[in-house]
Amino acid sequence: MGIFRLIKKGYEHTRKSKFISEFQFFDRSSGIDKNCLFVGKKHIIVGSNTHFGHDCEIIAYDTHFDQPLNSRIVIGDNVRMTRGCRVTCAGNITINNDVLIAPDVMITDHNHGMNPIYPGGYSPQPLIVKDVVIDEGVWIGHGVSILPGVTIGKHSIIGANSVVTKDISEYSIAVGAPAKVIKKWNFEQKIWVKVDI
Repeated sequence: MGIFRLIKKGYEHTRKSKFISEFQFFDRSSGIDKNCLFVGKKHIIVGSNTHFGHDCEIIAYDTHFDQPLNSRIVIGDNVRMTRGCRVTCAGNITINNDVLIAPDVMITDHNHGMNPIYPGGYSPQPLIVKDVVIDEGVWIGHGVSILPGVTIGKHSIIGANSVVTKDISEYSIAVGAPAKVIKKWNFEQKIWVKVDI
């Protein structure tokens, strides 16, 4: 399992880009701020002009106890993942182009089994894995949690501290825990229009 930490202080952007290009899964135009953690880099693909803020963690697991995993994280072009974001993958997570992710966002495609009488508790139970897709142009607000099996449609906005448990349609604004669509983009009027919930 490939694990490396990047803890660089005071280096200039040009030096940072050169430093990033040494890693196979990064396009040379992408960048990483300090104290980021990447686990399972052979399972991670990152596009061009994508940036990771301080203290981000991108984790693609090979195994969970005795359970083999086939994880893959694909992050597209022009993605902005700001401070303290955490992505954990046991199957497939796709973050498409032009996505903006605010600080302290959590994205995961798996959960532990929920058998209360399983030997050893919940931690060693086989993972339940469901793909996650964040489509192009999405804006994810501060402190959002995106849970397994979710697709967020293109150019949608997820409000701060929301918990996304179900698919969000494209060109929507969704808020809450669980997140619900409250507005849709009206292409004729070119405004966000409230949705009856």
